[in-house]
Amino acid sequence: MTKSDDLVKRLRRMLEGNLRPSPLGKRAADRIEELETKLAKAVEALDEAVYLLAPTESDMEKEAGVYRVVTTLEDLKDPTADR
Repeated sequence: MTKSDDLVKRLRRMLEGNLRPSPLGKRAADRIEELETKLAKAVEALDEAVYLLAPTESDMEKEAGVYRVVTTLEDLKDPTADR
């Protein structure tokens, strides 16, 4: 479970407990879930691209092109990881 999953659950619980739930809150929770789905697809596509590109150590040392794809993928998978 990601932090945003927690956010969506908290938001939905808050809306359920409210006598007059906000349509804006429901739309926000729905939008977060929609964006999480799109992000998961993007990560999957980047993962496949990195596999197919098979970056070499030389590619990574150039810090361009393939390097940016690889490091972006790493950031998306674990934004707290240090490089």
